[in-house]
Amino acid sequence: MKWIDPKQGPRADLFHHFRGYAQPAFTLCAPVRVDGERLKADGGLFGGLLWAILDAAQTVPELRQRLRVDAQGAAAIVEYAQVDCTCTVGRPDGSFAFGSFPYDADRGRFLADLPARIHAAVSRPGLEAAGAGRDDLLYLSCVPWMEISAVQHAWAGDADDSVPRILWGRVGADQRVTVCVTAHHSLVDGLHIARFLSALEARTA
Repeated sequence: MKWIDPKQGPRADLFHHFRGYAQPAFTLCAPVRVDGERLKADGGLFGGLLWAILDAAQTVPELRQRLRVDAQGAAAIVEYAQVDCTCTVGRPDGSFAFGSFPYDADRGRFLADLPARIHAAVSRPGLEAAGAGRDDLLYLSCVPWMEISAVQHAWAGDADDSVPRILWGRVGADQRVTVCVTAHHSLVDGLHIARFLSALEARTA
């Protein structure tokens, strides 16, 4: 983890501008090409997309940055070397749990570990996922029952919540899936989300 001084660099003015917003999160949604048959044959569609999203996010430093306050009480940024994720997992009774999925650059190993992690999530009572209280995460959600075009996440109201949210829906007949990214505008711009989506498509198409 490294510390970044937000008063320095080309985004210094943008950081302080959006830092004053009561609701500084923004969302962009875009279609991503997916070779669904290849992903299904090679570990499953859900697991393949989960790993691809997590792996692609590692390539964009801004998605690994979080807001902090330094020892002097000033606004600061930390950048993690890598981030893990939690993701919604459906339970048999129609409710859902939050599964904990550590990042692994080895796709095969990640997919092999996936069933045990899903089982642990749906077997755990309540909603709290392993890793609660951490922010070196992405919050992921999948809505496999429908194709989506937009999302508005539930939000606790903390203007310093800088954990990105990523949601995807059903893969359409055109072999595209809409992916929506919600991020804190003090840290992330549209260019960074475009870079993430490009990296994601390189892993799914």
